[in-house]
Amino acid sequence: MSNVEFSVITVSYNNLQILIDCIESIYKFNDIGNKLEVIIVDNSPESDIFDYIKEKYIKVKIVKNDNRGFGEANNVGATFAKGKYLLFLNPDTILVEPIFKFAIDKFEQDKELGGFGVKLVDLKCNRNTSFQYIDKCGFIDNQIIKLCRKLDFFIDGKMCITGADIFMNKEVFYDCGMFDENIFMYSEEADLTRRIKSLKKKTAYFKERSIIHLEGKTISDKQIDLVRRMESQKYYCGKYGLNFKKMINSQIRYIYFKMIMYKITYSKKYELCKNNINIMKGFCKER
Repeated sequence: MSNVEFSVITVSYNNLQILIDCIESIYKFNDIGNKLEVIIVDNSPESDIFDYIKEKYIKVKIVKNDNRGFGEANNVGATFAKGKYLLFLNPDTILVEPIFKFAIDKFEQDKELGGFGVKLVDLKCNRNTSFQYIDKCGFIDNQIIKLCRKLDFFIDGKMCITGADIFMNKEVFYDCGMFDENIFMYSEEADLTRRIKSLKKKTAYFKERSIIHLEGKTISDKQIDLVRRMESQKYYCGKYGLNFKKMINSQIRYIYFKMIMYKITYSKKYELCKNNINIMKGFCKER
């Protein structure tokens, strides 16, 4: 019988060094010993990462997988997990303190807790995006959520933790249907949160622990990344009867506001925003 209590699942796609830094930090701050296991699902097209990790990290369980999206790969990892609890951890994260005993204690203390996240910070320990609204995305919504992050104010059922660090009770994860594999990437956090709540379970955010998240370090093509986000949002809106065009137009209005600020400051981000708006408008019209 396995004595593993906690399974860390990380999906890798190229960028070996970022993955190494993540793995090293997991073992450095492992505070539960052999009760921890690490599972890597490698979605990379080549075998370089798979071969390297398999040879260097004997304890790590690594699975080669065709790239069918973030959620699908995490589901694959979960099928190998022996732990009672799971942590879906982005490869572009670095642990900076012990966290596993803390997580187990949280789940053991509250049997209604389905999933949670902790505070995400950058390399200078400034706040990163730890949680967001499930559906809202307009200008006012963005200002409110920024304030909520500064105050560490999380509302269960109205907000969802970001996909960089999703701590889950494995039983709840399976009962709610795991990740929806129709979502390649993005919107999976909101979708998962909705289904956790449908089981009358709680979601939470705990500011007492932090993880470094190198936001955007695994994204190689921002245009493809945006298209995938639009595709996921369209599917998600259809699944829950939400107005996709209204949601995208709300985002476009917010980007227009940022463009004004970027133009005033002569920021290079102005052109990026302009291109993003064109993609988003075209997506609404053509698809």
